[in-house]
Amino acid sequence: MSKYRAEPIDPGATADGFLEWDAHPLRGGFAARLYPTVAPAHRDISFQVTGPSGPVVRVRATLGPDQVSLWGLPAVLAWKPDAEPRHIKDGLATALDHLTETAARGGASRLVIGGAAEPACDPLAALLVDRGAEGTVQASAMVDLHRPAEALRADIRDSYRSLTNWGSRNLTLSFVNAANPDRAAFDLFPDFHARIAGGRRRDEAYWQVYWNEIAQGRAEMVLGFLPPENGEDGTLAAGSLVVWAGSTAYYASGVYDRDKFDKPLGHWPLWNTILRAREAGLSAFDLGEIPPRGHADDKEISIAFFKRGFTSGRSLRVKWVIGV
Repeated sequence: MSKYRAEPIDPGATADGFLEWDAHPLRGGFAARLYPTVAPAHRDISFQVTGPSGPVVRVRATLGPDQVSLWGLPAVLAWKPDAEPRHIKDGLATALDHLTETAARGGASRLVIGGAAEPACDPLAALLVDRGAEGTVQASAMVDLHRPAEALRADIRDSYRSLTNWGSRNLTLSFVNAANPDRAAFDLFPDFHARIAGGRRRDEAYWQVYWNEIAQGRAEMVLGFLPPENGEDGTLAAGSLVVWAGSTAYYASGVYDRDKFDKPLGHWPLWNTILRAREAGLSAFDLGEIPPRGHADDKEISIAFFKRGFTSGRSLRVKWVIGV
């Protein structure tokens, strides 16, 4: 009988010493709460591997129509960094075996797993390479919030500095957060998003997750209003949502009025949220993935160009795919 066993675990469980379990919104509890509203065809199969010294590996994963992943994102395998190396290796091997067996029983043809991009193979990467997995580097624009605000501003694309200045003079920002849980203001965002997107793309359950994150102090919404004209109220022209897990903030959604793209609407609200994340004591601000050339449409390329303008910092991870 194996000394290691895999047992189901609540994907919303607290970290309990597993540092990577909730280190980023897209790999932690936020994804477990939001993505069931986006990818309902997936079924949660999260589990924990326990060995001779206790719990050693945790896996946040789902079984989808043709793959084991995390609601379509790379699955997360986290281990206790203070465990003995042999227990980590054997625990990870047990986790990969369990994932493979679950995929085969569920008719899935592959595992999609995320991992750090490091100069030397970590124990998970070494096991995946030995099992014939293929790795693809994924890059994100990442701001190091440990740096002084002056250094962060100097890192912004030259043309963006004047655009943030324009926004600071011409946009009125309103924040919805745990200190100001204004539901009426929050509800402006889904309607604004639907108008700009040409129709409502997400249902009420999706937006309720964001509201819950705000109420629990794990997210903030910023709304940007242009000055009132002809005695009318200010016009909502920009909005964004930032969520965080561990010490990392993530730029989850940004919407800007396309009819007013002659004005630099997005620069000041985003730069302001970066500064606010720094002031809140967070360590990193992830602006989102930068897709490789040939794997994105014109809109995605434009969005990536916008994100890259706020930092020269990059975060690299590996997306591993292994056939079953």
